[in-house]
Amino acid sequence: MDIAKRQTRLAGALRDLTIAIAIIAAAGVGLAAWVSAATIPGNTPLGSSRNASTGAASDSNAIDPGNGQAAVSSQPGSAVVVSGGSR
Repeated sequence: MDIAKRQTRLAGALRDLTIAIAIIAAAGVGLAAWVSAATIPGNTPLGSSRNASTGAASDSNAIDPGNGQAAVSSQPGSAVVVSGGSR
């Protein structure tokens, strides 16, 4: 086999391998971003009213006392939610 043809064939194989690695790396980054976003404590999918960590239904009014005072609500294994603030 001619050296020039061999180098051309190997260069094409290297190019294909580089493209494949780049695609796999981009997919890996996308998967890591999706997993990290899906596992944020207290994060629930849009339209869901269930707590992702406990499976319990959530009541959005339960943490808002409506009197201007800060309220803290927490369930085991979930993030602490603080509403209100100092004056």
